[in-house]
Amino acid sequence: MTAQAIHPPPAPAGPASWNPVRESLRAGWVLGIRELRTSIRTPAYLVPNLVVPIFFFFMMVGALEEFAVGFGIENWEAFQLPVAIMFAAQGGSAGLNMVGDIESGYLDKLLVTPASRLSILVGAMTADLLRVTAQATVVLLVGAAIGVHFETGLLGALVLIVLSGLYGLSYSGFGFAMALKTGNAQSTQTVQFLFLPLIFLTTMFAPKEALAGWLSTAADFNPLTYLLTGMRSLSMEGWVAGDLAGAFAAVVALGAVSISLALLAFRGRLQ
Repeated sequence: MTAQAIHPPPAPAGPASWNPVRESLRAGWVLGIRELRTSIRTPAYLVPNLVVPIFFFFMMVGALEEFAVGFGIENWEAFQLPVAIMFAAQGGSAGLNMVGDIESGYLDKLLVTPASRLSILVGAMTADLLRVTAQATVVLLVGAAIGVHFETGLLGALVLIVLSGLYGLSYSGFGFAMALKTGNAQSTQTVQFLFLPLIFLTTMFAPKEALAGWLSTAADFNPLTYLLTGMRSLSMEGWVAGDLAGAFAAVVALGAVSISLALLAFRGRLQ
């Protein structure tokens, strides 16, 4: 009879090794969910960001449709819907929640945790991206409900939502930069007043060929003109490669500037 070998019990599993990338993603996810919950619990943020673009859309459609016919715009609803969606895309927190975290001391508490510093900003901005994308989707569905027809179909509507989300993220970047630099709500809100004239200095009310003088020149140098042109091509003309390339180039360039400023402001606050 042979003796059976006795194997020692397996050693208890030790703690999982620290993975910086995994932990940064986890921290960004948790902080992003917190931002979304804060917005949901604050209807004063959400309701105006939906009511104002939808009201603006119906007002422009009802008041200026005959004016549009004079310029040869047959589908005035599809011409104005991208403008309303852009207004909705500017409805993120744009750094105001970050100001609250700074004033309450919550940001300082986050900075002493093992969470990646970058994940703090990424989580907040990702939450803004999801929020403005949802708001733009609601406005688009309202337009579809009243009969706005997309020449590019469902896929084109999805591309338009992607463009609006990227624009909202770019817009939020300036707000986060101001919030992190000043820690002041009033200063952060000035971003909205800086972007409002930019929207009006585009082809918001009329096609480019109808603009003249300094307004035409301002529209040529305004990146939002190219974003709006690309969005309108999806709703009115079809797949126009040049217009779409210009729209994506404009929003990526705008985002590169705004997010760089936000990162620089965040680094300055850490020093």
